[in-house]
Amino acid sequence: MRMAEQVHSVREDEANRQRSRYTPLQEYVWKKVEVLQAKYTADACGSAAPLARLRRAISSAPGSDPLVWQETMEGLPVQFVGRDDEPSREEHAVHAAITLFAMHQQSQSTFRAHKRGQVFGHAASQLGRAIGEPPVLRRFQALATATSFEETLTHARGLISQFRSQKISLDYGRFAVDLAKLQDPRSADRVRLDWGRTYYFAPKTETVGTDAAQSSGDAESNGEEQ
Repeated sequence: MRMAEQVHSVREDEANRQRSRYTPLQEYVWKKVEVLQAKYTADACGSAAPLARLRRAISSAPGSDPLVWQETMEGLPVQFVGRDDEPSREEHAVHAAITLFAMHQQSQSTFRAHKRGQVFGHAASQLGRAIGEPPVLRRFQALATATSFEETLTHARGLISQFRSQKISLDYGRFAVDLAKLQDPRSADRVRLDWGRTYYFAPKTETVGTDAAQSSGDAESNGEEQ
């Protein structure tokens, strides 16, 4: 095997390990937001209160607001729990994704802010087609090149506010994984590569403002939890 092929093989192996490692994180966030979303879109009694608490915690550090522990910490796979006084990368990612979901879903009882498979690049591409590409691309580039997690979240919050106004959904499980990987220098460039690819090669058949076929069984079965 030539050197270039060996390097490619090593990179592929590492990417596969990363995907396998983060599958439980993605599934954890899916479960959390799908429960919240199913209850809110069904107009269940008390369903708006957890989302309001999450929105208030959007700028808080993970774990610092006891009122959102249940939504952001309960049941987190143990491998993602921090080992010292600081939140882990994954705890930061989960807290950010779930609180941003709550902002995205606000006052949108007939729209599902979360949709599996709608990755960040696809959502940003839809937004560009809806309101004009140049400002969206500038904000997306600022997000991708942010030098701190706080700056990343500032730009993400701006884009997600626009997703909300245009009724564009986002896969929050996948987004949480992206946020975790962005904090790791070993995987950050792979996230940026994926974002670029999915921005420029997004499916063209999606319609802004629609919420396609997400398995209702997922939300309904998860709605039994908590």
